[in-house]
Amino acid sequence: MAQPRASTDQENAPLLDNGNDGPSASSSSSPFKKMFSPSRPLSFFEKVLGALAVLLLLLMSIFVGLFAGAEGMLKKERQKTGKVEWKTEYRTHTRTATATKTSLATTTVSAVPTGKPEPKVCLTPECVTLSASIIQSLNTSVDPCDDFYEFATGGWAATHSIPADKGIYGAFNEVADNNKKIILRVLDAIPSGKPKKDASADELNLAKLKAVYTSCIDTDTLNEIGRKPLIALTDHVVELFGPFDLNPAPSSDLIEETQEWQGTYDETYRVSDHLLASGERATSLQKTKKSGHGPSDASDLETPTVDLAELDESSVGEDRQKKITKTLAWLHSRGVDALVNFAIEGDAGGEDSQVQSLWLYQASGGLPSKEYYEEAPILDLYQSVVSGILTDVAQHTSIRREKTKRGITHDIENLEGLDELEALIESIDDLVEEAAWPWPWPSDGDKDGEDSPGKDHDDTKDEPVEKRMEKLAGKVVKFERDLIRAGADPEYLFNPHYSYNPYPTEKVSKALPFLSIPAYLSSYAIRVFPANITVTYPPYLKSITRLIEETPDYVLSGYFVTRLALSYAGPLGPKTTIRQEHRRLQEVLRGIKRGTEENREDLCLSYVDDTVGYIAGREFVREAFSPEAKKEGEHIIRSIVKAFSDKLPHISWMDEESAKAAQKKAESLIPKVGYPLFPNTTHAESVQSWYSRLDVKTDDFFGTVFNSILLEESRTWMSLGRRRNRESWEMYPQTVNAYYSPPDGEIVFPAGILQPPFYSQAWPAHLRYGAFGAVAAHELTHAFDNTGSQYDDKGRLRDWWTQKTVKNFEERAQCLSKQYSKYYVLDEQGKKVYVNGNLTNGEDIGDSGLAQAFLAWKNSADTSDPERLPGLDFSEEQLFFLGFARVWAQLTRPATAVSRVRTDPHSPPYWRATGTLRNLDAFHKAFNCKSGSTMNPAKKDQCELW
Repeated sequence: MAQPRASTDQENAPLLDNGNDGPSASSSSSPFKKMFSPSRPLSFFEKVLGALAVLLLLLMSIFVGLFAGAEGMLKKERQKTGKVEWKTEYRTHTRTATATKTSLATTTVSAVPTGKPEPKVCLTPECVTLSASIIQSLNTSVDPCDDFYEFATGGWAATHSIPADKGIYGAFNEVADNNKKIILRVLDAIPSGKPKKDASADELNLAKLKAVYTSCIDTDTLNEIGRKPLIALTDHVVELFGPFDLNPAPSSDLIEETQEWQGTYDETYRVSDHLLASGERATSLQKTKKSGHGPSDASDLETPTVDLAELDESSVGEDRQKKITKTLAWLHSRGVDALVNFAIEGDAGGEDSQVQSLWLYQASGGLPSKEYYEEAPILDLYQSVVSGILTDVAQHTSIRREKTKRGITHDIENLEGLDELEALIESIDDLVEEAAWPWPWPSDGDKDGEDSPGKDHDDTKDEPVEKRMEKLAGKVVKFERDLIRAGADPEYLFNPHYSYNPYPTEKVSKALPFLSIPAYLSSYAIRVFPANITVTYPPYLKSITRLIEETPDYVLSGYFVTRLALSYAGPLGPKTTIRQEHRRLQEVLRGIKRGTEENREDLCLSYVDDTVGYIAGREFVREAFSPEAKKEGEHIIRSIVKAFSDKLPHISWMDEESAKAAQKKAESLIPKVGYPLFPNTTHAESVQSWYSRLDVKTDDFFGTVFNSILLEESRTWMSLGRRRNRESWEMYPQTVNAYYSPPDGEIVFPAGILQPPFYSQAWPAHLRYGAFGAVAAHELTHAFDNTGSQYDDKGRLRDWWTQKTVKNFEERAQCLSKQYSKYYVLDEQGKKVYVNGNLTNGEDIGDSGLAQAFLAWKNSADTSDPERLPGLDFSEEQLFFLGFARVWAQLTRPATAVSRVRTDPHSPPYWRATGTLRNLDAFHKAFNCKSGSTMNPAKKDQCELW
């Protein structure tokens, strides 16, 4: 920056005039001349007064000279550093005394500005807080052109740590934690007790919100209730389908195959990184199915062509078909995934992607992915857990049946005194240990025992229930393993192009002879019978039919009961046996230290979201989001879409036809910000109506969760055959996330992510665009990545680019893939584990949308009135990129980093920041990074797509 020129208002004339200048000098009557050349002799007193006057004049001249010198210095200082301001600082010490200090402060406003004026400084409380946050995040000892991530986030990393029960902690987690605190404050402010009869809609909503949380957090009551609510459900499954506990357990060749894994697990076992990777990948792909962010490395998969008529070769008895159909309909309507999995989704391959159609997926299991079913120690542990669950269910159901048989109900009604109660409890305990009666009991009218489950077995050869359930668990686990093996890999299953295989409903029904699809659908009281069913993996139909034909009913019953118990173990009390068995499995599968207590507060807040998420969302919006922020967020998104659309005709690798089609799609995208309008989160009555059928009791948390799932499933099935309500969302307002939905043509940003460090309406524009704008541009760019580009402007699965443009796109997408495949994380031994650039390609393309956010900001920014943050000597361009980088601040344990780099379709945060910026010329210019530096590699090593 050029130094300001010298001031023109300095005092150059001499302070004292010597009387030699000018024609009148000789004729002036000087007092000095009269004093030193008197016309008469002076008295002694006059001489003393004269001497004093001369002394005073000399002192005055000295002070005047000093003042003039100081004034000159001050003027020079103003030219260099600006005007001088005086202020008083108050510092409060640890004791009660308060010290007052006067200090000198300067600003950078020149007294006589020349050239371009200095930018103004934003001194609002929000800007000051933001500036302090950025300063604390920086590591200024690092050259930003060498390692911008460390420069932008190194300070943050130095002052944060990873919680003991987590593998990562970053800016996203900070935002989520802050959002939870807002919900907790709302919960604390809600009065306890039931609402009054004349309560408002808001009061009724808040009462439900409070009841869900308090009933979840009250573990004493949950433990006291125990397993009872789940036993009632397992009883119903047994009544629908038949018993799983046969006494004695029949022998079968099935059990022999379980010997291969029995005894292979011990407490020293740890799940390998490879297994963790496969599990997380399957979960991640399932979550991104709706958002269309399918795998980028599945292009070589071949669509299976199956003639369903060939599958109509086997038959299942009518009675067995009815049992299976009724049981599956009941389980599926309660959110329990078993045998097959039906889903209601938009018909992406049809003419109207908003019409909700029926899809058929393969079933999932109790383990995270297919790879887990090939790991002997895991299968051994899983069998142990299943055995523990089935034993607990069988024992306590048997007790209830035994009590009925012997008239225990009558005994309880006639109890007299504590002694009789203790004797009765002891007798029940004896029944449990002996397990003398087969379960379930035949009906009272079955005197010959023709319908007894033990009819074909010798009932005198009783086995302990634990032994029976151990054998059954082995058969259940083997059946589930065969079921999972029959399914497709997740790379196929969640790829939108290859999983779209519609067949007439009649043909699908014939290909599944064990299931009456018309009867199954009628149980949901659907209003439109589907003409087609989209089968995501047709070969699965033949495999599952064969498996069911080969599997005895009591094993299927054990499988159904296990799936139900694992699905509903969560809302049971933590000391309940079934809950403890589930937790024991999860600790190993997730790599949690054995015996680590769960964070009950986080768990209950998660259940709050799952059960009454829109009530919590309404309160969150009222506390932390404004209509003005919503309007501003929508403006930012639209400006980015416009910048992108305007740029499309000038992209060299797109031909004119494809560019016009891309513009049409960009302009058709629907931005949604803040909260949904179905239900309308801004209206208490709308939210109340949404949950009007959900009965919430403070002493029945399990029932609340159960009824909530039942309610959601009924809503989903009612949408079959109808057009989707465009005001509905896939996320709650408080969620820290965003998504693009290809079939719906929507980019969605909940209020939960429009929080610092992503967004504040009070921030300068460059920070809003650099952080939230980058998120908005990311989701926009997903509409044109290697998955989103398969959907046209109406959300239909179509080819809408020319072949030439597709080829050019793939070449540039592969450039990014190769570039990111050179990036890596370090494992616990410090060895490099490289990113799979094919896996992350779609998300890397999305991150490159930062260029559109920068362009949109430049198009909308008021460059005539720049604004900086206090204490930060950065330009607006530099602050834009700092705002982008700091949202990726994250600490990761090495094991977690390795697991994620193998599974997560997103690149590690370090590379999401630095990889994106290395390809962006605007960043290189902003920080003056020389060509060949780390952050500005040679042009041949850079990639540009959009």
